Amino acid sequence: MVTQQDKMQRKGGRTARLAERINGPIIHKPALVSKVPLYDVVNEEGVEQIHELAMRIVEEVGVEFRDAEALEIWRKTDAEIDSSNVKIGRKTLLELIESAPTEYMHHARNPDRSVLVGGRSMVLSPSYGPPFIYDFEGIRRPATLDDLHNLQKLNHMAPSVHIAGGPIVEPLDVVVPHRHLHMTYSSMKYSDKPIIGNVTARERAQDTVDMCSIVFGKEFASNNCCTTSLINSNSPLVWDATMLDALKIYASNNHAVMCSPFSMTGASTPASNIGTMAVVTAEALMAIAFGQLVRKGAPMLFGVPAMTVALNSGAPVHGSPDSAIVQFLSGQMARRYKIPHRAIANCATSKVPDMQAGFDSMWGLFPSFLSGAQWITMAGGIMEGTLGVSYAKTMIDLEQIDAFYHFCQGCYFEDIEEIFETIQEVGSGGHFLGSAHTRKANLFIFPSQNNVPYEQWELDGRKDSAQVGLEKAKNWLSRYQTPSMQDDVDKALQDFISQRESELSINIE
Repeated sequence: MVTQQDKMQRKGGRTARLAERINGPIIHKPALVSKVPLYDVVNEEGVEQIHELAMRIVEEVGVEFRDAEALEIWRKTDAEIDSSNVKIGRKTLLELIESAPTEYMHHARNPDRSVLVGGRSMVLSPSYGPPFIYDFEGIRRPATLDDLHNLQKLNHMAPSVHIAGGPIVEPLDVVVPHRHLHMTYSSMKYSDKPIIGNVTARERAQDTVDMCSIVFGKEFASNNCCTTSLINSNSPLVWDATMLDALKIYASNNHAVMCSPFSMTGASTPASNIGTMAVVTAEALMAIAFGQLVRKGAPMLFGVPAMTVALNSGAPVHGSPDSAIVQFLSGQMARRYKIPHRAIANCATSKVPDMQAGFDSMWGLFPSFLSGAQWITMAGGIMEGTLGVSYAKTMIDLEQIDAFYHFCQGCYFEDIEEIFETIQEVGSGGHFLGSAHTRKANLFIFPSQNNVPYEQWELDGRKDSAQVGLEKAKNWLSRYQTPSMQDDVDKALQDFISQRESELSINIE
């Protein structure tokens, strides 16, 4: 008979083992080099059909550039310009995008954290832009600067997340004209991984570059990629002045830009995977080409945040087979043009970290990794169709990211002789639990996964995944250590923020 004391002793052993897994040393993994085959959803003929449709769009329909300065830059080419509509021949377009690099180095203030983007190298970055946080009580509320700092810390500690982020959440307790300064400082202070820049106004992009100049030196920050930033078109077929201003600032300083149409199949793009892909290809290529007119060789990414629309509500949908197909197609088109591909990962439209959130996220994870995306955004915590980020879901998602990192290592054949010797040693009817080969095995175990019997789960407090995620987030934050930054650099950044806040406050008044 098993007594209550026996149960408690077992619980103590399990708790200790779980604590050992959760409290293990923080490991920063390098950019992922996938060893599994990429998956194509159409053949080469299909890729060329999409390409042909996209070329007809840029030649016969055109893309609007609603910015006078951008139109003047386009006039230096043989583009046909009518008001803000720009049409261009495919020959000129393809020649321009050929100068965009197939890979680039994104520098971090800690050189050990710098990452190569492109080729077979894949990097992951955090959530982007939600105004709401699902906090430690599971309550949805406006995000604050403290929340931003917390999420920077968690992503800094995440082994398979390579980018510190920037606007992981919008800190709504900071006035808009000052907000970008604190978001950039947060990413620089609380992590030493590469950062994402601000794109909500020309001067805010310039402030980001100026803060990079403080960290890296002006000459370096004017000629090397110190940020990779995200701009969205207004699909269908419009680039506005705000996004183009950010592109101009970053491209002129040789910083990378993700040119990402905001596509929603059935709403902002045709209700067709092929039609959607053709429209977003036209939009993305035109922005990439424009970036090359600003500075030849500036790094660009072909970015498609594949989404569909719920035709019964008009709301964006993450996590569907149709969006997965578009993500796979995006990978194929990006490879055709030899431009790094940006995808999205753990996005969910669910309002709680439940089964729907898990399904939604997996429909983003699989196509992102298996399409060979070189930059995967939204890698943790996103709910409510990108309007909210959850502390609980962030931790659950980070474990899934680690699992995919492991999965993409593929099969290991180097120990095949040792495998045979182990089988020979165990023989018929034995087991492999105690073998030397098993003891050093690299089998992935989810740190927070509940795989104990029901009685043990009940004794442990009947915790669901949300509770486990919240406990893990609190645990990590208690163990966080701020990466070192030179005192003079930190002071210079804070002085810059104070000066710019003073200048910007004049405009507020």
